[in-house]
Amino acid sequence: MSNLSISILNVENVVEFLDKLKEYEKKIYKSKVDNLFDITIHFDVMDNMFVPNNGIDIDKIKIVGEKDFIVDTHLMVSKPIEDGYIDKVLEYGCRDITIHYEIDNFNSALKYLIEKKNYYKGDLRIGVSIKPQTDISCLDKYIEYIDKILVMSVEPGFGGQKYIENTTDKLDELKRRFENKFIQVDGGINENTIIYPIRENIDSIVVGSYLTKNTSELYDRLCILNIIKCIEELSKEADLNFEKRILQVRENGYAKYDILLGIRVPILRKLAKSWYNIVSLNALSYFINSTIHDYRRFAIFCLCNIVNKNNRNEIKEFIDKNINNINNWDLVDSCAPICIGKQLLDKDDDKIYNILRKYTKSNNIWIKRIGIVSLLYIAKENRSKAVFKVLDDVFYEDYHLIQKANGWVLRELFKVNPNDVLMYLVSKNQNKKIPSILKSYATEKMSFEQKQMLK
Repeated sequence: MSNLSISILNVENVVEFLDKLKEYEKKIYKSKVDNLFDITIHFDVMDNMFVPNNGIDIDKIKIVGEKDFIVDTHLMVSKPIEDGYIDKVLEYGCRDITIHYEIDNFNSALKYLIEKKNYYKGDLRIGVSIKPQTDISCLDKYIEYIDKILVMSVEPGFGGQKYIENTTDKLDELKRRFENKFIQVDGGINENTIIYPIRENIDSIVVGSYLTKNTSELYDRLCILNIIKCIEELSKEADLNFEKRILQVRENGYAKYDILLGIRVPILRKLAKSWYNIVSLNALSYFINSTIHDYRRFAIFCLCNIVNKNNRNEIKEFIDKNINNINNWDLVDSCAPICIGKQLLDKDDDKIYNILRKYTKSNNIWIKRIGIVSLLYIAKENRSKAVFKVLDDVFYEDYHLIQKANGWVLRELFKVNPNDVLMYLVSKNQNKKIPSILKSYATEKMSFEQKQMLK
């Protein structure tokens, strides 16, 4: 289990924050979700000399211990021995201490930590941190004495900075060069940058202001980071070439900007079933807006489970708000029948038409398809009047995805009401020739004699 170490550098009320964190942690971790982050607390201790800032009060380590959280301490100080920082940290119960390679007395500080580790019979993790511009080769001659390497992905001293992109290359080199060492990264980590250390299989990821700046968002953001981890670490066994072809992830394709991870659909559906009871729609908005297609699929699969909890109004509002991101046939066809169509079964035919007409009149091909495939459950319930009324508006459209959707709905209705569907198609064919793809789909279950009536 990899570690999410939460920096409380900018937290004003530490006790209140830790209580909320413990509450949310229990809510998430009591679920059936596997592969979650192990949560610890990260202390950024500064002396206003090594970096131009004062860090968190070191005495608060005791508070964290009382709240039953494990602490790791990052000493951004010039004199960790002389000014008593190491001794205080150890006195307060922390057994994970990181010093900076760039301090003047690094050798003596490292030696002191080694002595303390021997004193505690090995119960001390010795960490060394390097700034963004420091080359990792500087650690070669010390590596046998170091347990942890902390890579700064921002300049140390202040929270809320942007992740430095070349950090990922440094992490990759560290994992290959020092494969048995515990690697931690700190700085600029949020929902958009956490994928980099996750994909490098980094042992510990420090997250600060993203989680601590707005505590009202704490639960949702914890969910987002954990879900990203869960998705990114799923096995990637899908045929990417096949998926790119059928979803048109190519130049001039309708999904040319999409990113595919190669996760098989059943695996994502299973993950969604473990998350839907604990993730909010607010958190899912991050995933539905992602350029990563697998993330959007995950959000859709969660919606299909959530709607069964009688949250249909909220789900429809969510879909309408994010409808421009439900923009491929697999996303549309997964959510529209269940999240919209199935929820309309208690409406009369005119109401069904008025609701779905808002989608079918759109010039956006995916929104239009949402309005059509939402009819699938309505067709299965033999609501032929509602089906025909909606399809009348889009029946002769040329675009193949609309023809396929129309034919699909009519094929489902034919299974329960073959006579009405046949007569409907005969009537339509008399007015104007039925589009060929629609006809192919709609007549798939028909007998030879029935098909002859539509010649």
